[in-house]
Amino acid sequence: MAETAVISGGSGLVGQALTERLVKQGFNVVILSRTDHQNTEQVSYVNWSKVDWIKQMPKADLVINLAGATLNKRWTEEYKKQILKSRIESTKKLRHYLQQTGYRPYVINASAVGYYPTAKRLTFTERDVFVPHNFLSSVVCQWEAEAAAIKALGTDVARCRFGVVLAKNGGALPLMALPYRLAAGGPIADGRQVLSWIHIDDLTEAMLYIYKQRLTGIFNFTAPQPATQDQFGRTLGKVLHRPHWFPVPKVMMNTVLSEQAQMVTEGQRVLPERLLAEGFEFSYPDVDAALREIYSK
Repeated sequence: MAETAVISGGSGLVGQALTERLVKQGFNVVILSRTDHQNTEQVSYVNWSKVDWIKQMPKADLVINLAGATLNKRWTEEYKKQILKSRIESTKKLRHYLQQTGYRPYVINASAVGYYPTAKRLTFTERDVFVPHNFLSSVVCQWEAEAAAIKALGTDVARCRFGVVLAKNGGALPLMALPYRLAAGGPIADGRQVLSWIHIDDLTEAMLYIYKQRLTGIFNFTAPQPATQDQFGRTLGKVLHRPHWFPVPKVMMNTVLSEQAQMVTEGQRVLPERLLAEGFEFSYPDVDAALREIYSK
């Protein structure tokens, strides 16, 4: 009998890639949406903005919570509230679904490496514990706390802190590549800030891996070889056959993006210690391999 996976946030970059992989693995996929959609043979939709949405829900083997407002819009004070609220409310709704039905699937809750403080010389793993130190880390901590409340129901829960997800047709990479395509790529700020990243294929494969192994707790979903922004940019320029020469001062990014600039002018070196210890093998462990695969398509 086919396993059933429920995905919230299924319309995003990760959700779409994950749905495709799950279908290939023979899963029936249920996507939680705020609008009505036409079902297909292996993918069905439940509009969870409706009052009786839980009545339409099947018994799930796997629940993956990706729902949350994008970080790629300007962070006004009002939008920052939406970033937090969207993540907290979606996680609470999933907990309510499990409470009401008594189902105890394996749950994967997305999170982010923004949990860790920015640093150029320090390295962080899942063993490092911090209190919130800025807006992003506050969001992450509150989101993970809601996921921990699901664990209290007796459900196996993995909280997965994503690095920058690299994919050709979505997420951050097309925006990062645009200056290079215009022959205006170069280091941002001093270029020494660290980018912890992961190829979209490794991310979806790692999700299936921890599900099959029933692994719980915190996982860093990052490649084992982070890169500085300058290293990443030079590699991107090489792969795209474009120069890496036009520097972008930090003050310019702060002026244009305000608080949001920290996502590109600061960073942290985050390693996937637990995934490696549990035997997961990355197909794209370094930036060169990842970018060459992405742009070879």
